[in-house]
Amino acid sequence: MHIDLEGLVLETEADVEQKVILPLLSGSAYLDIPVAKVKPKQYLAPTPLNKKAGKTSGNYPDFSVWFRSFPCLVVEAKSPEVPAETGYTEAQLYAQFLNQHYASGLNPARFVIATNGIDILAGHWDSKPMLEGRVIDLAPQTQLLAALQALCNRRALDLHAVSCLSQARGRRATPPYNLSGGQAILRATLRPNEFAAPLAPLLQRYFSPSQNANVKEIVERAYVSSDEVTEYDRILESLLKERVSARRGGGVIEQLHPERSGEETLERTIAEEFAKANREAGHLQLIQGAVGSGKSLFMERYKQKLQPAAAKAVTKWATIDFNNAPVTLTNAEKWLCQTFIDSFEQENPDIDLSDLSAIRGMFSRNIQRRKAVYAEFEKSSTARSAEAKAEDIAKWLDDPQETTRGIAEYILGSRREALVVIMDNVDRLDLPNQLAAFQLTLWFMQLTKAFVILQMRDETYERFKDKPPLDTYRTGVIFHISPPRFVDVVKRRLELSIDSLSAEPDGDRSYEIETGLRIRYTQADLINFLRQLYDALFDRRRNISRVLEALAGRDVRRALTMFQSIITSGHLSATAIASNTLGGGAVQLKEHIILKILMRTNHRLFAEGDFVHNIFSYDDACEKPDNFLLIELLFYLFQNRKSPGNLGIEGYFSCYQVIDALQKLGYVPDDVLLGLNRLVKSDLIITDRMNSTGVNVEDSVKILAAGWVHLRILSGRFEYLYGVLATTPIARLEVAQQIADLLRIELERGDVQYFQKIRAVDAFLRYLWEEHSNAKTPFSDSVDTGAEYVMRHIHEALEQAKNPSKAKEFEPDILDL
Repeated sequence: MHIDLEGLVLETEADVEQKVILPLLSGSAYLDIPVAKVKPKQYLAPTPLNKKAGKTSGNYPDFSVWFRSFPCLVVEAKSPEVPAETGYTEAQLYAQFLNQHYASGLNPARFVIATNGIDILAGHWDSKPMLEGRVIDLAPQTQLLAALQALCNRRALDLHAVSCLSQARGRRATPPYNLSGGQAILRATLRPNEFAAPLAPLLQRYFSPSQNANVKEIVERAYVSSDEVTEYDRILESLLKERVSARRGGGVIEQLHPERSGEETLERTIAEEFAKANREAGHLQLIQGAVGSGKSLFMERYKQKLQPAAAKAVTKWATIDFNNAPVTLTNAEKWLCQTFIDSFEQENPDIDLSDLSAIRGMFSRNIQRRKAVYAEFEKSSTARSAEAKAEDIAKWLDDPQETTRGIAEYILGSRREALVVIMDNVDRLDLPNQLAAFQLTLWFMQLTKAFVILQMRDETYERFKDKPPLDTYRTGVIFHISPPRFVDVVKRRLELSIDSLSAEPDGDRSYEIETGLRIRYTQADLINFLRQLYDALFDRRRNISRVLEALAGRDVRRALTMFQSIITSGHLSATAIASNTLGGGAVQLKEHIILKILMRTNHRLFAEGDFVHNIFSYDDACEKPDNFLLIELLFYLFQNRKSPGNLGIEGYFSCYQVIDALQKLGYVPDDVLLGLNRLVKSDLIITDRMNSTGVNVEDSVKILAAGWVHLRILSGRFEYLYGVLATTPIARLEVAQQIADLLRIELERGDVQYFQKIRAVDAFLRYLWEEHSNAKTPFSDSVDTGAEYVMRHIHEALEQAKNPSKAKEFEPDILDL
């Protein structure tokens, strides 16, 4: 990018912008400013009216240059007939407008440039031009260009931004737990509640995410079909409902709909596209979905219940569980074949692979190939020929690869039946092994010519569908399965648990409450506890059911773990259970108790948890730490969730777009990227590549239901606000120390007085207001911010905590509109 000084023809202001200013700013021979840091006039708001500049309306600068969240350089273009001095005055006025919105002494908009294509002026926002010259004298190596580079090239602007950053960064922050004992206090745990101890075998049986021991029973009695999935209020439903990405390359997506009586898509594919087609090549079928979406359970359900009787009679199944795979899948062909043989024998007991007729069917092709050899042996001795054949068969049976090929040929050829092989739990592997599993699956399909089903994560397919080895499947039809909802899964599992409890003999049980008293209870009491617990959690009139559903998202495994944590939590008062459950009353499971359990699980205090996250925190590596960074990210993504971003897909915005939006609120681009990474790893937002390990600037991101519930509901819950204080970095030492003192008391006594919690949250709110006021930028007042939204929520939560009997005044929430 350079200025064509010899052929320069300028007629309009646009000519000056395109032919002079843009090359001057970004050209490597000139100021060498990265293009991404140069913002056009649409990026900034106009200043108020200014008569001095001769303006009757607001003024946009033509360009502004941003480093580390600061507008360091303002550039004004004028047409050749307008004096450059006019542009210089306007640039200074806009720089003054920007600077007056920062703290006294902090003047980020320090540099200004103006040109009409003929003359160029450059200097500082509060002085006359330091440089005056002609544009034709800006050739590389000239004195004018060297002076301009020394004034405001890339390095000079970044050094100025670093200086601004050091002034704006503020005081060093520390999380209160560091003042109370450090990481050790976050690791302190509670014993599980004793009342639920007899439920441990049931929880393992029906709520364990692994589902290894009880899958048959769950498939038969507790499977949630597509036509039974619960729907929620408009906003939560829109966030929970999966939208299969439109960015599918050449592939076609078909949604699986497992109903109570069948699943037509998979049935049709096996029966028509495989069974009736030429089987010489085999068939690879991808089934994708989020981790924990129930892909394995669906396949088991299809085999046992949904497969039509006629198809079941002529279909043989085998399942290869990659949970038991070697650490690395390189050269894992032998393991794969042996696992297939073991599974085939277990799942198809009607076929005896040791039977002579089966063995002949398995190796008939091999025997035919060696027919001439056996004929030679027979010339000398019939016995020798039979011995040679037996030796060959024994060798083939000892070779897992030959046996695997033989089983497939026997089923597909001799018996004319379908062979379906499931590659299970591939989605649980790490990324390199997932790709290796795909390659291994292709090899297996070519070996057996079977119908092979490979379960794969959304994120892996989306990231690598255009690269080897996944690019071989670009034109294939992909099946996608959506998970059932938390409320539906838990309800079915609880029904199974209650039936199982009812069938057990009633034993003599007791447990100890907080006072030391031992309480006796019966089987009926346990059953009543489970029923009342479900009603307390999933009453549709309460917000807690929305919170649970949003936090579980699309991961059934996560939902089961969450419910298991609630039942066994030591934060569930044994005394409360005794006084209510055993008395026949409802379980008094208040919302704040559920939140406490979800936040702390089996820990005494909240640490960054499995289900709930601290949205007031930030990464230690942030250049300009800010307690509102994650909040502003979630707020921006939610407010724009109905708009298409750069991808053209509703709700997905590129990291560049998010960085640009938050930069105007004073957030450093690198800090924004750190914040996005934190939210992705916490499962509060998702990338367009479905990647949960991190995000880079080329990715696009979208808010998840869990992100919405943190912002919309949890930020206004007193239990959440008090709970996260332990791990929130706080820059005012006296506030951090006040909270640290409460943490010590809570660890010693088990709890603190309610009024002390109120004082702590109140001090936190006052601290946040102060931090927010000090961090204001010229654009903070022109848009709704997440900081102000959340602080209103905190204020409302405090008022409710101080006056719990006072009816809450209803005001529409902007996130509900």
